[in-house]
Amino acid sequence: MKWRSSVVSTFAVLALCLFAMPIHAQTAATTKTAVPLRYDLSKEVTLTGTVSSVVKRASPETKMMAGSHLIVETTSGTVDASLGAFALRGTGALMVTPGQRVQVTGVMKKIRDKEVFVTRLVQADGHVYTIRNEHGFALAPTARERVAKSEAKGGQL
Repeated sequence: MKWRSSVVSTFAVLALCLFAMPIHAQTAATTKTAVPLRYDLSKEVTLTGTVSSVVKRASPETKMMAGSHLIVETTSGTVDASLGAFALRGTGALMVTPGQRVQVTGVMKKIRDKEVFVTRLVQADGHVYTIRNEHGFALAPTARERVAKSEAKGGQL
């Protein structure tokens, strides 16, 4: 009987150690990634420039953030305007070409030691495209349709 209780208590201690370690590691990883990606509306700016290129899908060789990008030439230099995964797809997709003048509204972020303009709105040819919501989350094509319908109605109070 003494043998069984020592085996059971040893097993219980090992089980507690194994389950406790991953919880701590997950908490630490979550804390590190949540803070740098925060989108702050109070730091939002609008830039005007000419599109020099449209990147439909970033590849690992370009060392860009995932998703599509506009490379915009402004008076203060070249800006990598990140559009996210959905901006160039689906109904109401952003339609721009190199050489076109645009206004981009968003927040400048340092991601992977590179300055990236996280774009929320793009204005081109008199049309405003909503790329992200006010929290910085990219809008899927179905969400863009809902935004466009509410803007057409004049919004709701």
